[in-house]
Amino acid sequence: MKKPNFNKIALLLLAIGMMLTSCNEYKETEKAEQIVNHALCLQMPLDIKNMDLSDAKAVFTSIKTHRQYTIDSFKASDGDFIANAELPEGMYNIDVRGSISYILNGKEIKAKVKATRDNVMIQAQTIPTNLALNVYSAQEGLVITEIFFTGTTTPNGFMYTDDQYIKIGNNSDTVMYADGLAFIESFFTSDDKHDYQPDIMKDAMTISTIYVVPGLGKQHPVNPGEEITIALTAIDHRPINPNSFDLSEAEFEIFDKTSHPEGDQDNPKVENLINWYANFEGTFVMHTRGVKSYALARPMIDMDTFMHEYRYKFGYIFKQGDFVIPMDENEYFMPNTWIIDAVNLAVPTVHEWNLVSPILDKGFTYCGHVDMDETRYNKSVVRKKEGKKWMDTNNSSDDFLPNAVPSYLKHCTGEPK
Repeated sequence: MKKPNFNKIALLLLAIGMMLTSCNEYKETEKAEQIVNHALCLQMPLDIKNMDLSDAKAVFTSIKTHRQYTIDSFKASDGDFIANAELPEGMYNIDVRGSISYILNGKEIKAKVKATRDNVMIQAQTIPTNLALNVYSAQEGLVITEIFFTGTTTPNGFMYTDDQYIKIGNNSDTVMYADGLAFIESFFTSDDKHDYQPDIMKDAMTISTIYVVPGLGKQHPVNPGEEITIALTAIDHRPINPNSFDLSEAEFEIFDKTSHPEGDQDNPKVENLINWYANFEGTFVMHTRGVKSYALARPMIDMDTFMHEYRYKFGYIFKQGDFVIPMDENEYFMPNTWIIDAVNLAVPTVHEWNLVSPILDKGFTYCGHVDMDETRYNKSVVRKKEGKKWMDTNNSSDDFLPNAVPSYLKHCTGEPK
């Protein structure tokens, strides 16, 4: 009688076991990867109507398998854009990128948009996922961290404004570049409201000042958590005014070529911003009462195009006592979709309105409490911090500390040079 070959039997049983295990795993995988049809709805940013969406792509990344599924066929539906994704059931991270275009004041405005959401459970009966698109740019992590607009006072009590400055901080976790970043000031003032027509405030900021950081894209890095300073006059001001401070090490300076007899002082060691406002005459000074709004923007066009095509013609009725005079103005406008950060300033007792859309800034900050407040000098508005990050809720009433000690005055040590 032939003895059974136990080695062959063992191998056969092992093969059968592996086949059964493989079959079960296949059935479990098939069950786990049941394909479903899921709708993704993209909602347009900034409440702007009649936008067109282009080059949109949504990437679903499976948290379990790390596989990615991409959709790019979005169709307009009641002001939103919808597409369907065929993908296995499971938990996903969603990332969307695209471009929008719309008409504002007769011009086609273009901007980039994005949206992200993590840990989205997608199943057969899951309701559509709604994502609100946000406008973004290469400098989206940069915020205004301080505006020193009041100026200092001399030992004799005279106002001194040459030491005004603005600080910009990198609130992101990566290196940002300031190249092409625009510093802008509002044309309107927060203590004088009129019915300006046409009214474009919900879509744009009316400006009378625009200075742009030079550079080709990566010449002016700002590390995470660090700040850069734009000085009106980048010199050591202490020899002129002992109550002031040293701005000679500022990263940038605002220098205006002017026919004014007193001229403007230039520090050749500090790089100048580019003045886009070609019709500007005189030297720039921030309003010391604090009734303007300031913002950072990234124009998506060149200087020549902006200066010739982004004019805002408007009218209003000026009333003072018995005088009623129709007024016409011709300034510039900056689309809200190009604005990275905005800060409203106002005097609390004479505040009539904010000068930017509430989507950009719902509140305001200040130095002094009443109009023409003599205590406002030597004060600044400084953005608060939570841990290592600056507060950024788009509400300057919450995000900023009013009547603050200027950072340069706080850290100023040593004798004048």
